[in-house]
Amino acid sequence: MTLRLRLPRTALSLTLAFLTAIALIPLTATAAHAASQFCMGGPVEYEYRSAEGGTSKPTVVDPVRNANVELWGAERSGDTPRWLGVSGRTSNTGFYDLCYTTTTTTTMDKLWVKVWAENLRLWRVIDRNSHSYHVLESTTLTDISPGSHGAPIIRATGSAGRAWHVFDTVNILWWQRQNPTSDCWTTHEPDSSACTRLTIYVGDEGYGGVYIPRDNSIHLSGSAGDSKHYILHEAAHFLMHRLYDGVMPEGSICAVHDIPKTSTQGCAWAEGFANATASQWAGHYSFVHGDGTRIPLQYGPGWEVGDQVEGNVATSLLNLWRHTDGGWGRTLAAIAAHKPTTFSQYFNHARPAADPPLPTDGEALRLLYRSAIDYGPSIVDDGKLHGLTNGGGWGLRRVGACTTTSSVDVRIDAFSAANAGSLWRADANPDGTVRLTDNCPEPLTLTAPTAADGTVTVTPFDPANARQKWTITKSNGTLTFTNPHTGLVLDTPNIDKYTLVTARPSSTANSQSWVPYAG
Repeated sequence: MTLRLRLPRTALSLTLAFLTAIALIPLTATAAHAASQFCMGGPVEYEYRSAEGGTSKPTVVDPVRNANVELWGAERSGDTPRWLGVSGRTSNTGFYDLCYTTTTTTTMDKLWVKVWAENLRLWRVIDRNSHSYHVLESTTLTDISPGSHGAPIIRATGSAGRAWHVFDTVNILWWQRQNPTSDCWTTHEPDSSACTRLTIYVGDEGYGGVYIPRDNSIHLSGSAGDSKHYILHEAAHFLMHRLYDGVMPEGSICAVHDIPKTSTQGCAWAEGFANATASQWAGHYSFVHGDGTRIPLQYGPGWEVGDQVEGNVATSLLNLWRHTDGGWGRTLAAIAAHKPTTFSQYFNHARPAADPPLPTDGEALRLLYRSAIDYGPSIVDDGKLHGLTNGGGWGLRRVGACTTTSSVDVRIDAFSAANAGSLWRADANPDGTVRLTDNCPEPLTLTAPTAADGTVTVTPFDPANARQKWTITKSNGTLTFTNPHTGLVLDTPNIDKYTLVTARPSSTANSQSWVPYAG
């Protein structure tokens, strides 16, 4: 209930007189213009040499997006310039528009903006030498009247332009992070005010990049900052770190690794994911170095086979995202939920456990075969013809045409499904071993040599010939063929075209690993 107070007549008269007196006092200039508003807006850009543009590295100018912006100035000439308590972010087209309302004057003595290489508290770029933020400042406007005022373009060039390229490129990954619950990098952090922040240190000396999990930081050197792929690759390591809720998957830290070569399953998983992420949003199948040179991510000459090769993992992921999965969103959810530590765990366990399940058969398996990884069913007695590769993109192939019907050497050569000598059928023998037969009209059977380093041949099938019998074991997405009679393993001295196939004692050499292949 509202209680209405009734004033005594004398008090009422005094009150009215006081209010009348106040009404007669003229307003001061300060009060009259307390609501004067001053706005300042304009574009922010950076100039850099684009590695994605090729080895000529053309100069490109792009907008700075999602950078923190502050309005600075002084109301009167004697005031110390200060931050005016107004801040915002550049738009997706690189523009800012900030307004300040004065409290003491009808004009502003000074007005300018500062642009910081930070997006909220999500990521920031720091100069590696000075350990200070990269900051841009606009031209200072002076003696400004109320209203909106356009400012000249703010543009970072040279070393600063490279640093701002690094900052702006990270937007690409953040926009695709698939977290609808907060501004943070993953759904593990639902509070936008408590996101884990990525810090990127940029310097001109040297070349390269590394992600350091203990402090959520990336260190980029030299022209690595000119390559969107390189930037996104390192940022993808941070994203994986957040998908695993701050604990990097076991075995994922690898000091030495090479895109087409074997490392470990954990290393290949982490580096393959990073390269796939960078290529997914850069729209290609290659690693782009800072000098504009490219390394293909697709299996081919010089490449080894299996899921310990980061390039094979990268292209497998890319093909799955682009051809069977409808994007990478469900992969991120599956990783966050199940935390696989290898590509095998991801494909064979996290994908079928996803909600809804991601495909692991049919086209999904065929995409992996193209990247020299075999997670499919046994090739024995499947009624199919298979190419077989142990690296380099070459196939196991009998020398010459199908006209030879006695004995002929076997080598690795260009695979062709139209060449009957490139196709093999695996049939079980009654004793549990397997015979491999080519697809020529008069087929010949793969035969081990009598001694180590001898040449493998194809000869007419003889059920009593122990050197035509093989066992098949499967590991790391590859097959190993061993002849029990000699104990020797199908191998090649190298993975160069036309190399003769041999049989050697079992070893860790990747050349002893084979994968069904369709070219």
